[in-house]
Amino acid sequence: MNTNDEKANLREHYRQVRLENKEKVTFDKTLEIPEILNSTIIATYFSYGNEPDTTEINRKLLSQGKKILLPRIDGTDLVWCFWNGDLSTVESKNGIFEPIGEIFSDFDTIDCIIVPALAIDHSGTRLGKGKGFYDRALVSITSFSVGLIYSNEFSILTLPSNSLDIKVSAAQTPEKLFRFRKEDF
Repeated sequence: MNTNDEKANLREHYRQVRLENKEKVTFDKTLEIPEILNSTIIATYFSYGNEPDTTEINRKLLSQGKKILLPRIDGTDLVWCFWNGDLSTVESKNGIFEPIGEIFSDFDTIDCIIVPALAIDHSGTRLGKGKGFYDRALVSITSFSVGLIYSNEFSILTLPSNSLDIKVSAAQTPEKLFRFRKEDF
């Protein structure tokens, strides 16, 4: 079985696993991560469906005076726009909220990025939904990156990857932060 087939099978598996997450949990511990506490500009996202909920995280980051960037799909890439919490400055495309506004491109000033994932393994390999949007974004945004996952989505087995997959610096579950060594990257 090739890597793409393995990933497709794992995506289906973790989508089913995600359906088991019936309890309402919070990812507020993300706000305690030193890299986030010390950040000024944070790239984050609007969760949708049964992804870990970022609504409160985004609201609290804004209340702490952080500047947050949200992604918008532009062809095969994500572009980023500042968002001030005003829901009238976002639009829904296929159930995903995206910011309206000027595109931000000074990636060197982004202090950290919060990313979605279906699963993350012990070395920081992230299994996304399969379109590669965040892997391409993580090539440009090279600061601290943390993926949000439910506890049952942390894989003790090595997830398949290829040269296009970009590892994250950490994985945050509702209970625990897992950090990955730089030499694993």
